[in-house]
Amino acid sequence: MFNKAKWKKMCRQLVTGSALCIAGFSMFACSDTYDLDSEQPSGLNTIFGYLQQQGNFTNTVKLIQDLGYDEVLARTGSKTLFAANDEAFNEFYKSNEWGVSSYDQLSLAQKKLLLNSAMIDNPYPTSMLSTAQGPVKGEVCRRASSLSLYDSVQVISTTSSELPQTPTWFNLREKHPEIVLFKDASGSNPMIHFTPKFLDSEQIASTDIDFLYNDQPGTRQSDDTYVDNAKILDTENCKNGFIHVVDRVITPLDNMSEVIRKNGNMSIFSSIIERFAAPYYDQTLTLSYNQNKGTDYDSVYVKRYFSDRSAGSGTSKETRKPYNSTEYNNIFNSGYTFDASLKFDPGWNTFITEIFNNRTPMMEDMAVIMVPTDDAFMDWWNNGGGKVIKDAFGTIEDTPSSVFAELVNVNMLNSFVASVPSRFTSILNDANEPMNVTRESINKVYLGCNGAIYETNKVYAPASYSSVLFPAVIDTENMSIIKNAIDNLDYKAYLNSMVSDYRFFIPTNDGMLNYVDPVSFGQTSTEIWEFHLDNSKASSKQIYADVYVGEKDSEGNWVKTGSRLRQETGGTDAAKIKNRMELILDNIIGVIENKEADSQKKYIITKGKNFIKIGGDVDVPEKMTASGGWQVQNEDPLPVKSVYSMGNGKAYVIDGVIEGTQNSVADILATNDEFSDFYQLMVRSGMFGPTATGDYTAASRNKDDQENVDKGTSTRGNLVTISLNGTKSTINPLLNSFHYTVYAPTNEAMKKAYEAGLPTIEDLTAAEQYDKEHEDDEGGSNTAEEIMAVMKDFVRYHIQNNSIYLDNGFNTGNYESLRNKIEFTDKDGKTQNEETGAYYCLSGSPYRITVNSVNSSAMTITDAMGHTHNVVTSGGLYNLQAQEYWIKGSNVENTSSVVVHAIDGPLLFDADQFTYVPKEIIADNVKQRR
Repeated sequence: MFNKAKWKKMCRQLVTGSALCIAGFSMFACSDTYDLDSEQPSGLNTIFGYLQQQGNFTNTVKLIQDLGYDEVLARTGSKTLFAANDEAFNEFYKSNEWGVSSYDQLSLAQKKLLLNSAMIDNPYPTSMLSTAQGPVKGEVCRRASSLSLYDSVQVISTTSSELPQTPTWFNLREKHPEIVLFKDASGSNPMIHFTPKFLDSEQIASTDIDFLYNDQPGTRQSDDTYVDNAKILDTENCKNGFIHVVDRVITPLDNMSEVIRKNGNMSIFSSIIERFAAPYYDQTLTLSYNQNKGTDYDSVYVKRYFSDRSAGSGTSKETRKPYNSTEYNNIFNSGYTFDASLKFDPGWNTFITEIFNNRTPMMEDMAVIMVPTDDAFMDWWNNGGGKVIKDAFGTIEDTPSSVFAELVNVNMLNSFVASVPSRFTSILNDANEPMNVTRESINKVYLGCNGAIYETNKVYAPASYSSVLFPAVIDTENMSIIKNAIDNLDYKAYLNSMVSDYRFFIPTNDGMLNYVDPVSFGQTSTEIWEFHLDNSKASSKQIYADVYVGEKDSEGNWVKTGSRLRQETGGTDAAKIKNRMELILDNIIGVIENKEADSQKKYIITKGKNFIKIGGDVDVPEKMTASGGWQVQNEDPLPVKSVYSMGNGKAYVIDGVIEGTQNSVADILATNDEFSDFYQLMVRSGMFGPTATGDYTAASRNKDDQENVDKGTSTRGNLVTISLNGTKSTINPLLNSFHYTVYAPTNEAMKKAYEAGLPTIEDLTAAEQYDKEHEDDEGGSNTAEEIMAVMKDFVRYHIQNNSIYLDNGFNTGNYESLRNKIEFTDKDGKTQNEETGAYYCLSGSPYRITVNSVNSSAMTITDAMGHTHNVVTSGGLYNLQAQEYWIKGSNVENTSSVVVHAIDGPLLFDADQFTYVPKEIIADNVKQRR
C-alpha cells in the first residue's frame, strides 16, 4: 500500500510528465506554439506565489524580493528553484562558513549566492535532472546553476594568506595592494545532482551515495535525489517551473582546491597543491568585469594551477589546454621556470574528464582527489614510505615540487563515476596496478563543484617512490633529461610495476652529452648527440640535441670534434628525438627473468632484447661497472656512481648511456681470421642483404668498407634481406627484433663440414660457370642456386633463437634454430608433381640445438645428428656481441641483438642435408633437396 506522502509524490510526477509536452519547456519543447516565458498554464500557482502561500519560506521569499526576482518568479520565466524552508534556514543560521546568525546579517553578495546557487534557468522535474539534450536520460550529474561568474569573485589584499606564498605571486604583491581574483573563470560553480536515473545509468550503488554524504549504508532510499549537499524532500510543479523543497540551505560548492585549502585538517597536502598555483591575466575578463561592476581595474586575475589539463577556450579535447610556466611567461614575461605539473587543474570549475561525450562534457562526470590528513601525512613522512623522501631532502618545504607532483598526481582521480566505493578495486596507481583503496581508509567525504575530496587516514603513495624510477624522481637536477623522456613516452608505468624485477641503469644529464647515434654507423662519419633540456617549453618539447662529428682520440676514446653540425629539436613530440630516447630507454632497462638464476649473471637482458655486461664488484658504488655492446667494443665500461635497492629491483646511476655495439655479425666474422671460411661461405651464398635499398638501410658499420657501401656491393652488411615492391620497401629479415646466438665454426671446424659433404666455394664457382655455359639450354641450369641453398641451410642451422652467453644463470635445454624442417603434403593424393618433378612441401617446425651445459668458462652443445661440440674459449672467440640495425629514413626501425661463439665442429641437422639436385621445388619458397 502507498502511504499518502508517496501517493502524492507519484501523482505530482505524473502531472509533471504530462505538463512537459503541454507547456513546451525551453530545453524539451513539445510544441512550437506554447511559450512558458510569455504564457502560463492554468490551474497552477507561480513559483513566487506558491512560496508566499505556504508561509514557511519567508527567508526564501525575502531573498527573491531583495534581489528583484519577485516579478520574474511571479509572472513569467521558466525556472527550477531548490527552496529551503524556514526550519532549514534556522539550522543554517546556527552554523555556516560565513558566520551569519540571521537574515539581517546577510550581505548583498551572500544573498545572490544563496538564491542563484539554488536556481536553474530551465524547468526540471526530478525525473529530468539527469537528462541531457536529445533528450538522453541518466547522463547528467552536474549542470550550471543561475550563478553568475561575477557572484563569487573576490577583491583581495595581496598581503592576504589566501594567496600562495610562491614566486608566481610575488610580482603581484609588488605591483598591487589588492587584486581582483577569480578562483576560476571557466564557468560559475556548477550544481551537482545524484538522481535515481543517473545512478542506474552509471550502475552506481545506492551505498556509494551514502558514502559520499557520510551516511550509514542504507540511508538513501531508491527514489531519493540529492542536489549539492541537500536532499530533495518534495516537488511542486508551478506555472513557470518547478520548486524542489530541500532539507537544508544550498550554498555554492567551492572547487576542490578551495575545499582542501579551507580544511585545516588537510593543510600539508594543501600547501603542496598550492605550490602549483599561479595567476593568469585575461584581458577580456578584465574588460567584462569592469563593465559588470562599474570599476576600472587595469588587471583582473584568475587563480589557475600548472597542470596537464586545464580550462581552455571550449569543451573539446583540443581546447582543454595545459597551463605551465611557458604560458605563464607568455603573460608575465618573467623568465620563471617550473618543471612540475599536476594531472589536472583542481580549481577548474567546469572540469572535463579525459574521456567524455561531446554532447555534455562537463555534465556527465567529475573528479576525485584523495587527501591525507596532516596526522596521516606526518606519520608517513616520519615512519612510513615518505621517510626515503625525508632522508633525501630533510623537510617538506625543501622537497622539490616535481617530487611531490608524483604524490599528488597518483591521488588525483580522473573520474568520480569510476572511483566510488563499489569500484575501488579499479583505481590504479602510476604503475597501472591496484591502489587497494578501502572504505576504512577514508574518514570523510567533502563535495566540491568539480569533484569529491576523500579525506584519508593513510597516504596513498606513488609506486615511483619505491620503484627503480625513484632516483630520477628525487634528483631533478641531475637526471631530468631521462626523467622527461620517461614521463612523455609512457615508460613510467612500466618502470613502476611492482610485479617485475629490474636493473635500471640511469644516465645523468652529464652522461647524456655523449650519445653515439646508431643511425650514423653506416654513414661517412659517426655522429655524437649532446642532449639538453629547454625548460621554457612544454614538457613534451623540452629535449633537444646538439649534433657533432665523433672520432676516436689518441687514447681511443670517442670525442666530439669540430663545430656543431646541426640541432635536433622538438622534444619527444619530434620523431628523431622520440626514436633515440626509446632506443636509450630500451637499452638501459635490464629485466630479471629469474631472480635466483639471474642474480649470478654478468650479462643481463634488456627491455630492447639487448644485453648489459656487469663488471667489478656488484652493487658497490664506484667499484661496479656496466657496459653495453658499444662500451665492450671500445673497452670503456661505465662506472656505477650510486646504487639504490628498491621494491622492484635495483637502480644504478651512471655518467653515460649504455648502447648497443657498432659491430654487425658480418663485422665480427670478417675481422677474426678464425672465422674466415664460415664468413666467405655466408658472403658467397648471399646471406648478407644489400647495404641500402629503397626506404630502408641495413648499412655496414665499418668505415673501411664505405666504398663498397656507396656502391651498394658491401659484403659487410646485415643478416637481412631488403627487397623492393614498386616504390615501397619491405623487410624480410633473417633476424628480427629478438636476440640470437650465432655458433661460428672455426676454420678447422669448417674442414670437417666440407669432409661431411658441404659444398665448397670452389664447388659454387664451378656451378656458376656451368650455369653460365648452359644458360641458353632449354630450361637453363640452376645448379649454383641449389648449392647456395644448401649453404644457406647450413648457416641457418648455426643461428639459434635466444642469446646464450658463457655465463652463470643461463638455461640449458633445446633451442630453436633458424632452419625449419620440411613437411611433405599431398595434392590429389600425390607428393610430387609428375610433370615438373617438384615436391609439394611446407616449412615445418625448426630443427633444434641442445645446450648441454653452460657456465662462465665453458659451454657444450649437441646438434640434431647427436654430435656434441664445444665453444672455443681460447683467443677470446666467445661472448662477442653484435647488433643488427634496420634504418628507415633518419630513425632506427628495428634491431636484433646477437652473441657470437666460435665452435670446434659443424652443426648438422640431417644426413642428407648436403645432397641436392638442380630442380626447383615449388612450396612457399622452400627448396627441398633429396
